[in-house]
Amino acid sequence: MLAAGFAPAQDQPDPGALEQQEPTYEEPGVLSRAGGFGLYVRDAGLYDFAAASIPPTSPDAEDSSYEGPSILSRATGLPSGAKGAINAFGLYAQILGVYDSGLVAPAAQGKTVAAGSYGTETSFGGNAVHRWKRGELSMVYRGAWLRYANAPEFNGLDQYLQLMLDQALLRHLTLSAQVTAGTTTIANGAFSFFPLGSLDRIGLPADELFDSRTNYMQSRVDLTWRRTARLSFDFGGDGFLVRRESPLLAGLNGFSARAGVAYRLTARQTISASYDQLEFDFQNAFGHSTLETGALGYSVALAREWDLATLAGAARVNTSGLTEVAVDPAIAALTGENYAVITFASLHYFPVAEIRLMRRLKEGTLTLDSASNITPGNGFYLTSRQTFGGLAYSYLFSRALEARWNAGFSRLAPIEQSLGKYSNLQGGIQALYRLTGDTYLDVRYDYRHYTTGDAWLKKDSSRVSLGVAFGLGETSEMRW
Repeated sequence: MLAAGFAPAQDQPDPGALEQQEPTYEEPGVLSRAGGFGLYVRDAGLYDFAAASIPPTSPDAEDSSYEGPSILSRATGLPSGAKGAINAFGLYAQILGVYDSGLVAPAAQGKTVAAGSYGTETSFGGNAVHRWKRGELSMVYRGAWLRYANAPEFNGLDQYLQLMLDQALLRHLTLSAQVTAGTTTIANGAFSFFPLGSLDRIGLPADELFDSRTNYMQSRVDLTWRRTARLSFDFGGDGFLVRRESPLLAGLNGFSARAGVAYRLTARQTISASYDQLEFDFQNAFGHSTLETGALGYSVALAREWDLATLAGAARVNTSGLTEVAVDPAIAALTGENYAVITFASLHYFPVAEIRLMRRLKEGTLTLDSASNITPGNGFYLTSRQTFGGLAYSYLFSRALEARWNAGFSRLAPIEQSLGKYSNLQGGIQALYRLTGDTYLDVRYDYRHYTTGDAWLKKDSSRVSLGVAFGLGETSEMRW
């Protein structure tokens, strides 16, 4: 999988920014209250949408603040020409009553039993941002303490932490660094899907089959050199690990290195090329994979509110591990075993592609995303081909009411394992209503259905939550 090639579609240092004019810095919307919602609203949902009050960016050449269409082969970076500085800080907390209908823990010999239980969830978190003339440091944290009445084995503290640093080292040289870490148990609901909005982070668990404690961490570093007003180069690397508490599921160690080039054709269009090498090694299971991926990208601002980003290429996958094969009937008659486990080493070539369409509105954001790539799996499925698609929509009805919808599907086809295909369908809806001041009513419903090639390994689960959230404070913005 192209770790650098499936980054979230966000604005970043673009090679086409006009060097002759220093763009005017606009305040970040993450903590803006102009639309009637504060920090809690930005963190409480499935996707970290931009502030609904931010007006759409105009893709006009004479607008020097426009960063150009997003590039899928690059991560978020420091807006070029940002000047001044801002300190912002905010906290929130919420108390929810929850019901989960399909809690499933991994068990030996396929004997899994789904359990339903009522419970409580106490969540807390915050954002902190410090921006100076040549850089920015930001932090996002979320914690959720879960307690179930009839399923105490699923109790615990889920956490998510992300640190991001963007620093302009020289006029045309920018350093971006990210560290993401977390621990989670529940495989359905807003918190478990949080990493899915971050497609450049291959080390974060997704498509988990079981409600089992999983710890993960990934670090990412990128160096972007703007050679001219139109041409830029990007060099970077990642390191990541995943540890699953159950000995029946595989953990993961891995790293990647990448390089890319982007050229801005016009104010509306950018083309790019990238190369990635990715290594991952499985823990608690014998297996290793090396991926080499090359891809070409094209991004275009279709209109004032619409952005389209595409990426296509090919991956060379060299993988080794264990697989199960049928034994010759004559040998099976002597040994009493119809199957044997053997080691394998194989080489495959696969296409990779992604397309993302985003519309920015004054009242909300719409994102459509679809991709085909290679993934290290979910601890049960190892190196696999993945196909996924998703839709996310956020709409601000008024200063007191905001709603969010999301839906998605995912399929895994193991490259060498003797397993059936995994298919996953999920969706959710959330409504946030401001009761008074910084107090909100939060109502959410999530549904998930997945199947595999084994009749015993399938799941239908629903999660309902209802509660109250509180904004605990946000400092005034400061400039110097």
